[in-house]
Amino acid sequence: MGRALSLFLLALLLPEALGQSVNCDATDLLYDFSAPGSLTQATVAGQPYYVANLASYLLLLDGTGPMRFLPTAVTGAPGGVYRMACTVRTPNRDPIRGGTLCGAGRRFCLRVTGVSGSLPVDWTSRLYVMVQVISGNATSLAPTPTLLSAVPYNRRLADIRRNTTATLHIYYWVEVSPHDLFPPLPATGALTLTYEVQGD
Repeated sequence: MGRALSLFLLALLLPEALGQSVNCDATDLLYDFSAPGSLTQATVAGQPYYVANLASYLLLLDGTGPMRFLPTAVTGAPGGVYRMACTVRTPNRDPIRGGTLCGAGRRFCLRVTGVSGSLPVDWTSRLYVMVQVISGNATSLAPTPTLLSAVPYNRRLADIRRNTTATLHIYYWVEVSPHDLFPPLPATGALTLTYEVQGD
């Protein structure tokens, strides 16, 4: 009886683990405010942002208010690209169980399930994220820079429809104030992010 029940539960749970995946070209963000080089800007959604390096840090110190910086490098992404590109696939079915993991109803979603590492400032109150849907049937839950720790449903970045292959571009910024007490230079930090496609 116990074996039969186990097999029955396995048959219910296996589809949740099969047919959905996420593959990103990068997972690591490097912020190095002592990196040499000139001021570097990259445009995201029509807005220019400075890349974290020593020149941009000195610019910050010349000002009076906080600034948001793109990472010095995104490990795995092409040179000069300051975002992650993720391909998300979902099966041709609805999630089996309706629940609240991805919000009310039956849906698939992409979530940040892990953040490891550290930054010169506390990432939980300074790390911002934005998600652009490049292709596929998906909806961004962070269409503008949003504090990662404040993204609803425990960092749910996007809703993904069933039977979809979606391409998402994910950008991150760290917000730094000229009044922050930095350690002596080099002030560096790195974060590794993990993602998972989940279904209610």
